[in-house]
Amino acid sequence: MIKDEELVHKILENISKLTFLDKRKVFTFEKTKLYPSEIHLLFYIHDGQDKNLTKIAKYIGLTKGAISQTLSRLQKKGVIIKEPDTTRKNELHVTFTIMGKNLMEHVIKVKKTLGLEYFVYVKTLSEDQKELISNFLDVMVTVMDKEHSDV
Repeated sequence: MIKDEELVHKILENISKLTFLDKRKVFTFEKTKLYPSEIHLLFYIHDGQDKNLTKIAKYIGLTKGAISQTLSRLQKKGVIIKEPDTTRKNELHVTFTIMGKNLMEHVIKVKKTLGLEYFVYVKTLSEDQKELISNFLDVMVTVMDKEHSDV
């Protein structure tokens, strides 16, 4: 039986490992290097989310300036075309280029493949185990969303 302290340590170590992997992982598509923050933003845009810079920044957890710079980098890489909305401040019209559409198809396919691996595992679990994992993940996100300015 695992001790509570050991389990908490394991949780924190895995969160740290996932965070570190996400920051250093570079995805290359058709000789174009893309960083996790760029992929994350592309998913947000692809899913038809709000095009307001302030709302995008809040959702992703970056500044408006960082979002604007990331969109500019993606445009320079030939992934998107961004144009300011002439009628609404902080609004953008963002469209995918052909390369951007191909990139998103590829990334979505990779994500589905990864999801399938987890799906196969989850199918082996009891309903109680699934509920326990779901509740734990909810708590984990709630704890991570809290501001820990003293850390």
